[in-house]
Amino acid sequence: MTLRSSLSLVVFVIVLGWSTLASADAVDDAFVEGTEAAERNDWSSAAASFETASALLPQRSAVLSYNLGTAYANLGDLGRSTYHLRRATDWRARPTTEILEAARSNLAAVRRRAELDATTSGAMIDRPQTTWDLLVGAIAAPWVAWISLLSGLGFCVALYVHRRWLRAQPRRAGASRALLIVLALVFTIPGGLHGWSVRAATAQPEAIVLPAAVDAREGPGQHRSVSFTLQGGAQVRVLDRSPGWSLVKLPGGLTGWVPEASVARLDAVRAAGSAGGSREGAPAVGKRGDA
Repeated sequence: MTLRSSLSLVVFVIVLGWSTLASADAVDDAFVEGTEAAERNDWSSAAASFETASALLPQRSAVLSYNLGTAYANLGDLGRSTYHLRRATDWRARPTTEILEAARSNLAAVRRRAELDATTSGAMIDRPQTTWDLLVGAIAAPWVAWISLLSGLGFCVALYVHRRWLRAQPRRAGASRALLIVLALVFTIPGGLHGWSVRAATAQPEAIVLPAAVDAREGPGQHRSVSFTLQGGAQVRVLDRSPGWSLVKLPGGLTGWVPEASVARLDAVRAAGSAGGSREGAPAVGKRGDA
């Protein structure tokens, strides 16, 4: 498994600008400790330090998520590595082009290892992401909603102008009619797709399986029969919850109940902690922080 490695303190300092000075100092110290540990190939200490920095940072950080994901990859923790590297590529973390490229490269290497482990153990894993999956994710971005909103406003203005031209200069009505059609399509299609994407993400949020393997059961509780085993790093959607348990679904439709702490939602403001819970904000480890 080939991983890209390099760390960026400069980009991270920019991220710290959003925190208070005291908090920024604490995060900065933890980040430096993690970077130094990574340079010594002490990945356990690096991950612990980056987790500390992540817990103190109030917002997402693509740099920290990348660093955490890379550190866990070097530790062989494929579930947490996948989780943090996926968060590093999320537009809400504002990754730079360099971080995005490095995270995707490391994510591909981790994915190959997870697929190999799944084949060997017989565990279930989701299918690889396709171009369609990436497109659906992009549709949920705010800029799609803004384009749709501006198109709607433009449609209203164009409709007003069109009606005036119909009375004053009927010959020019054809051009304005074509513009109305274009604006209407841009308003309804991207707007509708954006609403559908956001609704799907809210109703069935994406999550990553954290442990190396998790038994999915027929119902919530250890006494229920095991339906199948999920591979660490598998992407699922959370359909329902029961105290201490989550009902998850693989892309193919296979469903099962797993311990709630064994899956971490990708949309959480704060990342899941190293213990595997859903601590709202752990960033990721890594290497390639030249951002």
